[in-house]
Amino acid sequence: MKRFVTKQTVSLLLVTIVIIGSISFLLQPQEGVACTYDEGSLYSLTYADENGNCQTLEQYKAPVVVINAWASWCPFCVEELPDLALLADEFPEVPVIAINRGESSADAQDFLKTLTLSDKLHILFDPQDSFYRFIEGFGMPETVFVDEEGTVLFHKRGVMSLQEMRDTILLLTKRSQPNGSTKSRSLCLGGEGTCSI
Repeated sequence: MKRFVTKQTVSLLLVTIVIIGSISFLLQPQEGVACTYDEGSLYSLTYADENGNCQTLEQYKAPVVVINAWASWCPFCVEELPDLALLADEFPEVPVIAINRGESSADAQDFLKTLTLSDKLHILFDPQDSFYRFIEGFGMPETVFVDEEGTVLFHKRGVMSLQEMRDTILLLTKRSQPNGSTKSRSLCLGGEGTCSI
């Protein structure tokens, strides 16, 4: 019996399969990719929600907005998520957003099923890690408090206690300084002499 399949035929078949598979992979939309990315404006950033719908940060605009970058592999981030959810319950007028960084939304959502979090905590997914780059993150977790113009009023690198989050919101809501003076655009949470506007 003669062999009709040669090594060249098998090689050609394998190359064809690889090419077709690669084209199919490249044509698929990447799961959870940031919907848009504009380096100029925080409120123009858009990320997928738990249903895969694009949500722009602009829809959360308020005098004070809390945005946290977290990941399931970061134990301090995981520790903070329930506190962020409590914060969202305690301050319904302050949008609290947790943006998952660098993980697929499917993996992040599977992880979130292990936690009990308030539905007032807005969770978005950023597998491309664009938000973290936008805020020039270098630690984990990182939390920014922004105003309605997208100006960062306070940037915390590292873990925040629930009480620290509460105190920061109260200070920012009143725009009052620790020394009692009022600023319209910024907040100084450091010691005396560290404020500069």
